[in-house]
Parts: sequence; C-alpha cells; structure tokens
Amino acid sequence: MENLRSILVKIEDTMAELEAILAEEMNQLRRPQINPVSLQIVSDTKSRLLSTIGYYDELRRQEETRLNLAAPYRQNAEFANHWKNITERATSANQHNQNIYNLLDIHMQKINTLKSIVNKADNGASLYTQAGQTNSESAGKVYNFSI
Repeated sequence: MENLRSILVKIEDTMAELEAILAEEMNQLRRPQINPVSLQIVSDTKSRLLSTIGYYDELRRQEETRLNLAAPYRQNAEFANHWKNITERATSANQHNQNIYNLLDIHMQKINTLKSIVNKADNGASLYTQAGQTNSESAGKVYNFSI
C-alpha cells in the first residue's frame, strides 16, 4: 500500500510541475512575437513531464492490480484524496492545452497572412533599369517564415 501512495504522490507532484509548464507555455504564446528557443525548451520539458506521468501511471496500474484496488479508491480516504487532486489537475491541464492550441492557431494565422502579403508583394513587383525600362526579374531575398 505504501508503494501505491508513493506513486500517487509522484504523479500528483509531476502534474503540479506540468501545470506550471503549461502556464509558462501560455505566457510565451500570448506575446506578440514568439521566442522559438525558449518555446522549444518549454515544449521539451512538457514532453519529459508527460512521459514521467505515463511511466508512473503504468506503475500505478500494476500496483492496483497487485493490491486488487481501483481508482477512485473509495475504500481509502488518503488514496481517494490524492486521486481527486490528480484528476482535478488533469482537467486543468486539459483546459490549458485547449487554450495553448487556440494561441498556436492565432500565431499560425498571422504567419500565413504574412506569407500571403509577402507573396503578393513579390508577384507584381517590377524594377526599372538604368535606361528607364522595366525589368520584371525578381530581385531581393526570399524569406521562409515558420514557427
């Protein structure tokens, strides 16, 4: 039983860390301009935390099978309290993820609009030569925007 309690505490603690990382990701995505390096670090940390949660969840299931218990642990108040906290944090993390998706979608729309403007500006551009004649050859740099 002590092993299951320890696993539930670890899941709960990792979920708390995940909430903090999701909040940081949302803060970064709310900015007008994204710092890709910082966002990548947050994304890697989030991925690591999700893997850790998955690992401990698998251990939890094995312990439940061994002890013949099942969440939400109505027969044990301490386990039930841990499980309640875990499910509340999971619900909160899901809501944060929905908000993050919406923020990413907004940034993608802005980038696509910017790409469209750049492409339209390039299509009709013509330059004059030294003789005063138009030259339809494109000159300049091509930019590839991505997140």
